[in-house]
Amino acid sequence: MSKVLLIATLSMFVLACSETDSGKNDSAQQPPETAHEAAVKEVETQPVTELDPVHLPENLLDTYRQTCGTCHERGVINAPKTGDATAWSPRMAQGMDALVAHARDGFKAMPPAGLCYSCSDEDYEHLIRFMATPQAEAETAR
Repeated sequence: MSKVLLIATLSMFVLACSETDSGKNDSAQQPPETAHEAAVKEVETQPVTELDPVHLPENLLDTYRQTCGTCHERGVINAPKTGDATAWSPRMAQGMDALVAHARDGFKAMPPAGLCYSCSDEDYEHLIRFMATPQAEAETAR
């Protein structure tokens, strides 16, 4: 089951990163859209929200947008949404070491390294803290 989820997740990232063919719009020959394709379409068509550099080092903003934000901005495949303290609370209760291990090694539908193969454990910690920070706190910290 976990191999299926990993393959589905990696397929989603590949599809999300590939270029779309804007030259053809031949819907008569297109098969019906699957739930997976609908999720990918949703990720591709919605902009990433403003990020709070107060809680994330500047060099990790692009990393967040290219890796973590792909799923965590919209809760794709039940990923806890960035800034949703309620969703992150039970995860944070596990401790930072466990969360960093999940990010590095993969956990449930999350692929190993969260697709950030250049991230260090310290980078994962910064990214996790950023995603777990309620947006209201981010605004008052400015």
